[in-house]
Amino acid sequence: MKHSKSKKIKISSILLLVLIIAAIVLIVFICAKFNERSKNNEAVKAVIAEVESIPETDKEESIPYIEYEGYQVIGTIKIPKINIEYPILAESNETSLEKSITRVGNGEVNEIGNLTMAGHNYIDGSMFGKIDKLEKGDEIKILDLHKKEITYSIFDIYVTDPNDVSVLDAREKGKREITLISCTNGNKNRLIIKAREI
Repeated sequence: MKHSKSKKIKISSILLLVLIIAAIVLIVFICAKFNERSKNNEAVKAVIAEVESIPETDKEESIPYIEYEGYQVIGTIKIPKINIEYPILAESNETSLEKSITRVGNGEVNEIGNLTMAGHNYIDGSMFGKIDKLEKGDEIKILDLHKKEITYSIFDIYVTDPNDVSVLDAREKGKREITLISCTNGNKNRLIIKAREI
């Protein structure tokens, strides 16, 4: 009987030790990610300031090449309601998506047609982590590298399949539109937000 009790205490102690070690590893991981995001926030602010300091130019004039974390910046996105502002990167891949908001497809910033952008839905609310709080009529501001800022108003919000490429299309020909894409439902679906120039 004593032997059985002693064995249970040893197993309980080992399980407790394993749980404590797992908790410590998890805390270290969370702290490292938080620290990484904090550094990223400072770098994002510096790039946004660089874009905002560009002198206003005509469409025919060349614009400066701005880079962020090895990717070309083509503009900035600001969503006042959820207090986010990020550079828009020209290329969308697994690595660039970890850095900032990225362009998907061939849409041009503040041009006629549809500019589609993707961003991670981070639990801390960074990038597109809070876009599920947006509603029809909310505003999104896009600043291009000619220093032209256009305000877009949300006209549609829906969830779709990850393979739905129709989100890249403009709904109305001859207009400026933007589309935001983020993951939802454990990465099984995509939250789509469409907005049109006011």
